[in-house]
This record gives sequence, structure tokens and C-alpha cells, in this order.
Amino acid sequence: MTVQCHDAVEEVGVWLTGEFSGRVPATTVADVVRATRRDLEGRIATEELGEMLHRMARARLQRLLSADGRIPRSR
Repeated sequence: MTVQCHDAVEEVGVWLTGEFSGRVPATTVADVVRATRRDLEGRIATEELGEMLHRMARARLQRLLSADGRIPRSR
């Protein structure tokens, strides 16, 4: 998935909302994407934001499906 930095959060949110449709509410997907973006802030190169945001948010949503409903955080 290729995403431009300036709209990475929006595009990743749309992408993952579609992927997890029917399994995770859209509001939860948005919360996970925003939380993941905050966790990545200042930790990776700007040009890598889209890819890392997608990968990490997707992994968190997958864990969320098998967890107790809390948004998984980075360690």
C-alpha cells in the first residue's frame, strides 16, 4: 500500500474500515488509526508513515478482534 504522508491517516482509515467492515466498527478503526499515528509521531521517517501506519494499525485491529476490546498499544 502506498500512501502520501499528508493524507496517510485518512487513507489508511478508509482502507482498514473496508477491510474490517462487519467485524470492527468504523469508529474503532478510526480510534486505532489515530492512536497508532500518535505512537509513530517522531519515531519514523516521514516518507515511511503511510506504510508503517497501515501495518501497525492493521496488526492492532487484528489483535483487537482476539482481545478484550481495548485498543492495543505499543510497548
